[in-house]
Amino acid sequence: MQTTNQALDNIKRIEYLLDRVFENLSEITEDNFDQKFNGAKSKMNLALEIRDANYSNFGNFKPSKNIINKAKLISEKYDNVIKDWANRLKTVQKEIELAQNQKKVTIYNR
Repeated sequence: MQTTNQALDNIKRIEYLLDRVFENLSEITEDNFDQKFNGAKSKMNLALEIRDANYSNFGNFKPSKNIINKAKLISEKYDNVIKDWANRLKTVQKEIELAQNQKKVTIYNR
């Protein structure tokens, strides 16, 4: 069985990882999307592994309020990032449609 100190250390590690996940999501740009998004994903997976290890080694493991709050913030940030990228895709789609329509008008006017 894990000791209470080990469980607390793991809670701190999870909190640290969640902070890094939020940072990665906040820093996403068009140039670094793959790097930052994959970094956030790998850190989330590591946090989940630590959580699962705590559950199996320390049966009554309860996440701290800090972890719960960070998880909510990450969820909201993730939703915002997805919405932002979806909006960007819609904008590009509209620009492509406009260009195609202009091309049709040009061909028609010939």
